[in-house]
Amino acid sequence: MLEFEHIIQVNDLQDPRFSDLSREQLWQGLVLRARCPDKFNRSLVCRHEMLDDHSFERTIEAGEASFRERVELFPQLKICTRTIGDSDRIKARSTTAIEEPESGYLFVRFSYRRELDDSDDRVDVGEHLKAAYVQLDRDAIAMIRVLAESELFDQTIN
Repeated sequence: MLEFEHIIQVNDLQDPRFSDLSREQLWQGLVLRARCPDKFNRSLVCRHEMLDDHSFERTIEAGEASFRERVELFPQLKICTRTIGDSDRIKARSTTAIEEPESGYLFVRFSYRRELDDSDDRVDVGEHLKAAYVQLDRDAIAMIRVLAESELFDQTIN
């Protein structure tokens, strides 16, 4: 079982090199990533079906692999995802949560829990997955920043 989390700082009000994102912009970007992960990772194909205002199911294809997930939105706070369907598939859960310990200082906490196939002693699959998750999350925050600064959220969603 792989369980880990990491935090990415989004705003640092002391560092003028980056423009600050509002909580709304960050939320919009995180929801876009949840609904359309293929816009953040070109190797994915994704379809989603809304269930209600705060939840949807998505099917993600990555090469020959395919899996379904249920995504629940807790507006402006967090996004929870869990695999559903085929019992022989890997079970996984993730949470993406916005944290603001001080006004304007935004962070995103990414938490992951998933089954692992530990059958290969030569490769630490868990460490490779952790590194991949961290890099994908960093890239996503960078993309959200670009979309917000360019005011492209509406165009990207449609």
